[in-house]
Amino acid sequence: MLKMIIGGRRRAGMTHRDYLNYAQHVHGGTVAHNPGFMLGYIQNHVVDAVYGSRGEGWTPGPDFDSFSEISFPDGAAFARSIADPYYRETIQPDELNFVCHSAVILLATRVEEVAVTMPGDAPVKVMRFLASNGAASAETFDAAWSQEMARIADHPTLGPSIRRMTRSISIAGEPDANLPANFVANAPLSPYAGVESLWFDGDAGWSAIEAYRAVIEEAGSHLAGMLDRRREVLFMVEERTIVADRGTTDAVDTRSAVEMS
Repeated sequence: MLKMIIGGRRRAGMTHRDYLNYAQHVHGGTVAHNPGFMLGYIQNHVVDAVYGSRGEGWTPGPDFDSFSEISFPDGAAFARSIADPYYRETIQPDELNFVCHSAVILLATRVEEVAVTMPGDAPVKVMRFLASNGAASAETFDAAWSQEMARIADHPTLGPSIRRMTRSISIAGEPDANLPANFVANAPLSPYAGVESLWFDGDAGWSAIEAYRAVIEEAGSHLAGMLDRRREVLFMVEERTIVADRGTTDAVDTRSAVEMS
């Protein structure tokens, strides 16, 4: 399965609140009316963000108002979606009503669930965008990241408050990704290695996020020495489901379109 992670920034003249309202209720409604080949579509509305790390100093980063997570059976289904007339004639033009296309960030990923001690539903979500510093091969980095996620899940301070974890791994460099070129206003794919997402229960809240930030900077991190920490970003978000999980239903047979922002 392919998951596109697409960061959007509001166009000039809009407030953050205006953007989120339009994205969810107007644009989201347009997409939900005809979801086409997509298997699911979630908007993550940004509440707050932290850039960089304590150890290497904070650095200003690009501002984003939301991140969409849009799932497809594969790259071919994604390509058919953005070539569909409904996307070209209805969805794509509507993006210009609220999205600044020059600020779009795109990641094509495959997603892995990470086992946690106490799984369950949770309202608090963090998305951590990871950047490799190039010191390790892609294979070594991926193995270390997998170990690091397991360490976080089992951490005595943090583990009990985590209800779900995933890692969305960039497939931009994989030869069989089968991705269409220049699919959103000629925006290139992001060089981020991927995104790890954590869901915390409501009682943990912001204290769990602070604990998470401390844990990922511990000397025992399996990713120590492999990250470009000044490019790292943590986004605190609220999820909005636009198209509920359609699994592997006949959604892939619908000749329609998909939202990109």
